Amino acid sequence: MTFTIVHLLPELLGTYGDRGNVEILSWRLRAREVPHEVLKIGVSDSIPTSADLYLIGGGEDDAQIAALEILGKNNLLQKVLDSGAHIFAVCAGFQILGTQFPASGDRIIQGLGLIGVETVSARHRSVGELLSRPTAPIEMLTGFENHGGQTRFLDELQPLGHVVSGIGNGQGSNVDGLVTPQIVATYMHGPAFARNPELADWILSRKLGSLPSLSAPVFNQLHDERVSKAK
Repeated sequence: MTFTIVHLLPELLGTYGDRGNVEILSWRLRAREVPHEVLKIGVSDSIPTSADLYLIGGGEDDAQIAALEILGKNNLLQKVLDSGAHIFAVCAGFQILGTQFPASGDRIIQGLGLIGVETVSARHRSVGELLSRPTAPIEMLTGFENHGGQTRFLDELQPLGHVVSGIGNGQGSNVDGLVTPQIVATYMHGPAFARNPELADWILSRKLGSLPSLSAPVFNQLHDERVSKAK
């Protein structure tokens, strides 16, 4: 079996280098000799609904709305989830999956409604290092956040992490991201998997099962340095 990763709409949702998450996943699968393929799906491409893991990155307002229009056609991402696939979403991608998000000109855009969250305009933009203690059995998470919205849980949901430093989902929420059985979302750029290789492995293991350990001292050293600086 070949594990299939779909990188969704990188020309729209690739402002903050989140494409690096795809590269890290591929590297870590290759190092374990796991057969896999990466499908880069652009705005004019047909989006498959039977892959294993879909990645959605961050982007600006107009690009985010354009991506929403594409991903919202024919209940596309609901079909993806119904097929058993998993989704990893960052920033704008996170907001798209919820019920609504803000845009320029005081617009409120209706999201896909796949998760019980809504995003509203924040008084102050959240920019800077983000450090959180994960709810998953992995090490401290670190990333760089840059978002003008704050995301609120509408249901009782599991966050990806409890914020130690930074803002995360919103001022006073003290959490970052979200975890459901098939979706992991976050406000961490960096890219998130480059800065948190354990997070990459944990997300892969949710679909593939237990994975052999990798000896990657360079990744571990970079992660530890980021955590130390963020504190």
